[in-house]
Amino acid sequence: MNELLLAIAIVVPCWYGFRRSVSHSRVEINHVTTFTFGFLFYWITPLAVRIWVSRVNFPMASIWIDLFRPRLITPYALSCVALYFCFAAGDTLALGIFREHTTMQSTKVPKIALSLVTLAGCVLMVYSAYVVRADLFREATPTDLRVGAARGAVTSCVVLLGVIALMFTIGYPEVPWRKRLFSPYFLPLIAGAALMIFLGSRLYVASILLMFVIYHSNLRARFRLRTVIVAALVFALIFGAIGNWREGSSATGAYFNVFLEPMLGSLSLVHHLRYRGIALINEPSQLVSDFRNLIPTILIPDKFKTLKTPDAYRPLGGLHSFVSFNLNFGLLGTAAFWFLMPMGFRYLKSRLPGLLPTTVYTTCTAWLMFTFFRDPFSISLVKAMFENSIVIPLIIVAFGSLLNAACSPGRQVDGVVGDLEIQGL
Repeated sequence: MNELLLAIAIVVPCWYGFRRSVSHSRVEINHVTTFTFGFLFYWITPLAVRIWVSRVNFPMASIWIDLFRPRLITPYALSCVALYFCFAAGDTLALGIFREHTTMQSTKVPKIALSLVTLAGCVLMVYSAYVVRADLFREATPTDLRVGAARGAVTSCVVLLGVIALMFTIGYPEVPWRKRLFSPYFLPLIAGAALMIFLGSRLYVASILLMFVIYHSNLRARFRLRTVIVAALVFALIFGAIGNWREGSSATGAYFNVFLEPMLGSLSLVHHLRYRGIALINEPSQLVSDFRNLIPTILIPDKFKTLKTPDAYRPLGGLHSFVSFNLNFGLLGTAAFWFLMPMGFRYLKSRLPGLLPTTVYTTCTAWLMFTFFRDPFSISLVKAMFENSIVIPLIIVAFGSLLNAACSPGRQVDGVVGDLEIQGL
């Protein structure tokens, strides 16, 4: 029975993801692609290891095996299968409701506005790094909140620079990539990404890079399937080697380091299954509290101490998304969430290539692959998706509109006068 459920949990997402992402051996990296990858990587990998591998060898493996009792396998597998079916059903329904508008015109944020916001982002990043310099470069531990807050402050600035570079790319598609990479909108981002990799935030760099891949495959040209497979293996090797280098291990175990990501992340999952079980319905009181994370860390350096800590086992700092969803919504609430979520993505996709819809869709789709599945809601839903992907692009677009209006008052006044004269007033 468990083997059958595992086969369904692997085959159905692979089939649906392939159907919605690949056409004529060309791949479009969309929300189904990234969500399916994250689902298989973070939710199904631990299940497959527990069913197929009798003995595993990774840090805290004995605790993991002891917690993941055989009686927990079936309810967890059934939950995974049922929830992915909800996601696929919602996406299929939305596909028929929201048709893509290929003739919609894209807008632009004035370059002067992008330049000013980029300058502000650079100043904020340097200032944040200076203020938290005592904790920024210290060796991090899962329980060291000050180091996490310091790195989070710098990461937020780099993500801001990534959003600006993405909006420049969307608004000015005529600029070739070679010239774009050496533009003032990309050079600070590249420097910030290098700092993040040095600090160990490799998955955030991967997500930012993925934003531009999603943009290119949706609005420029799809990729060859073979190219996507080779690129995925190469980047897995690179980021695995970076992980080993950060831990002081040999680079030869790079792919094993990638394997450790879902296994170590599932410690909170197996503990929750063992001691809390699967709740059918819950209220999102934790998620409501998580919105305090919208306050910039630079204003409150000890912000993490004021946040309500999720009632979950978190030996390495992360929090498996199954635990987050079950604590906030329960199984039934999560099913409704997963059914409605792809409808929002399909609506945004139908509004491409509009600047704001494209920015929100691209960034949120990128977060689905890693952050959505591995980080607590205070980071994944509140910071990454709500603040960085919706609020910040809205502010930048509004700032660009105000700046554009302020720089051209004469044309607007002339236009109004002209309209009045035509109407004979």
